Amino acid sequence: MRLTAEEVARTHTEVFNAALLSGDLDTLAMLYADDYMLVRPDGSVLSKDEVLYGLREGGLTFKSIEVTNVKVRVYGTAALLTAESLMTASKLGQQARAHIRLLAVYVADGNGLRLAHFQSLLLPT
Repeated sequence: MRLTAEEVARTHTEVFNAALLSGDLDTLAMLYADDYMLVRPDGSVLSKDEVLYGLREGGLTFKSIEVTNVKVRVYGTAALLTAESLMTASKLGQQARAHIRLLAVYVADGNGLRLAHFQSLLLPT
């Protein structure tokens, strides 16, 4: 698979963010690499299974995700997507908004494009 910046950006918005918004855990499970790592703004680290469990059992739902300032850099079979995102989420009925700068690392393997790493830090809202 030849990786392009356009494909990575499309996957991030039309597959990843769309799956978060719709609660499509099957799509997320296929998109996340087996060794996927989420690094939260507080420095805590979650695995693929922990993230999927949190979405399935933890009552976390995404209400809106707006992505701006997207930049994709491709290096062979890996791509770094950086962007800003303003999101609204709800956990167990408590709604919160967050403005983040993010890094998403995508890799191409025999099965297509996979999200291997996602890291974010909070920006002033």
